[in-house]
Amino acid sequence: MLDIQNISVKYDKDYILKNFSISIDNNDDNILGILGKNGAGKTTLFNTIFGMLNFSGNIFWKNNKVKKEDIAYLETTNYFYPYIKGKEYLNYFRLDNSLDFNHYYSLFNLPLDEYVDTYSTGMKKKLALIGVLLLDKPIIILDEPFNGLDFEGVHILYKIIRTLKSKKKIVLISSHIIETLYKTCDNITFMEDGTIKEIINKDDFNLNYDK
Repeated sequence: MLDIQNISVKYDKDYILKNFSISIDNNDDNILGILGKNGAGKTTLFNTIFGMLNFSGNIFWKNNKVKKEDIAYLETTNYFYPYIKGKEYLNYFRLDNSLDFNHYYSLFNLPLDEYVDTYSTGMKKKLALIGVLLLDKPIIILDEPFNGLDFEGVHILYKIIRTLKSKKKIVLISSHIIETLYKTCDNITFMEDGTIKEIINKDDFNLNYDK
């Protein structure tokens, strides 16, 4: 279980997160959507969980303080070294599980022998996503993962998230496209002014998407 207890984050005199608390069970409802307007605190929450910001409160993973090594984080904007090829980039993330590498390569079919600078925005998003998935961490944070993806890429990501759910991974997803969260999440948390305004269970999504 990922247990977030009363975390607060302050920039200067203003609180961006205010006593934010939520628990996510990796054995059942393990896919959590985060929804909110710009400035609601979504990315600040993700950066805090990943250990990039100072905060008050506690974050536990399986009853121990969460470590950065427990988490794979796909940020909204992805940065790449200049003059690096796709295959070279993925080698930074690749573990011994070459089957996963070949699986993701076949799903997205990127030109890995070409320089990343030649990639479109959507191709760069797919490359960064593959890198995150290859880390095979128990907690996966996806900040606006659908941005820039084409129709096919969106549906591939749907399938990947379902696979992560079946593997009991905890996945936190933010998106400004609410339909993508209805399609993938067990619960959706609405954030407003750094706090939880409402949590909606999948039984109450009121959208009849076939999964």
